[in-house]
Order: sequence, then C-alpha cells, then structure tokens
Amino acid sequence: MKYILETYGWTMDVSCHSLTDEQVSEIQQIMTENGYEELWEARYDIEDKLGIYIHEPNMFQISKGFHNGTMYFYVKDEDGKIVTEFGIEDTTDVYDAVPNIDDYEYEGYDAFPSKDKHKNILLVIDENKGGINDYHFESDKIPTAADFSYQPGCIETPDGDWDFISRIFFKTTELEVYDHLDNTGKSSTIELWTLENSGVLGNEE
Repeated sequence: MKYILETYGWTMDVSCHSLTDEQVSEIQQIMTENGYEELWEARYDIEDKLGIYIHEPNMFQISKGFHNGTMYFYVKDEDGKIVTEFGIEDTTDVYDAVPNIDDYEYEGYDAFPSKDKHKNILLVIDENKGGINDYHFESDKIPTAADFSYQPGCIETPDGDWDFISRIFFKTTELEVYDHLDNTGKSSTIELWTLENSGVLGNEE
C-alpha cells in the first residue's frame, strides 16, 4: 500500500555568506548611521544597499528540521487517514536500522572564519514552526514508529552548533522529500563573525 509520512516541528532556513572586509565595514557603517543596535535591524539594508541577498548565499544554504526533540510524525494512508503518529524519540537508532549508514555522507557545515578560506562569515537562520515536509513510500504492513530512523547533521559556528535532521529512513530506504508543508515564522538569528572580532554583531530578533 501507499503511505504518506508528514513531519512537523521546528525548522531552520539557513543561508551562509563569505564577506569581504569592505562589506563588513559597510555593514558596520549602516548600523552606525541608522542607530541600529542589533544586526537583524540592518537585514534589509544589507540586501538593498550592499546587494548581499540573504537567500542567495555564496557558501551554503539549507532548509531542515531542527534536531531538538520537537519533530513529530503522522503516517497517513491513501485516503488521508492517520494510521500512525509518534514523536522523534520513538524512532529507531539509525545505526541499528540502516546497516550501511556509513555509506551516507555526513551532512556537516563549517561557519568559522578562516585565514585561508573565509575571513568573515555572515550566517542567517530563520526559524519556523509547524509543517516541515511530506514523503511518499510503500509498505506491505501498516508502518510503526520503529520502522523509521534519521541521520542528524550539524552547522558548526564559533558560538556553538546548530543541529538538524539530515535524512529520514523508512526501514533501510532513505525517503525523498515530496512536498513542503505550511509553517509560520518563529524568529530570526543573524550572526557576523570575523577573524579580528568574532561574534560581536551576532543577535536574534
């Protein structure tokens, strides 16, 4: 039979940019001229005046569910009837469920300033809550929580890590996102780290 897995919880839409020293100076000037105390206040000035488009990063961009214990699941049949519902804590450990999990590359991202690569890092994380994604799959039996597992991922920053759900498995099969579900905005975090003064402009709306 065909089934649909719907996921709900908190999500992160992340954009990471590498900036020049000149761009950092321009951002600082925008904040001074406008009397901004928090970096998120300059968000639209950064786009309009500097042409740094938040959702067109030059490093990486991801949209994932948080790995913070808030994700929960509904399994629906072809008629849209819920046949199983459970929280992420009820799923099976991926190392027990997927024997070849080491064949899947770990999804990790580095948001640290570096002399050799990126001297200045601008990280924007828009948090949402509600629907995340749905997945279509087939099963001979009604699925249970134990049939599902997940692989985590991480964004490493100078001020700590942001953990997310990288992959979801039904038994030994990785599920592919079929569609995105509706959610609402929760908060935004904007961080700017430089080699000289890491984290001084980081803040949350």
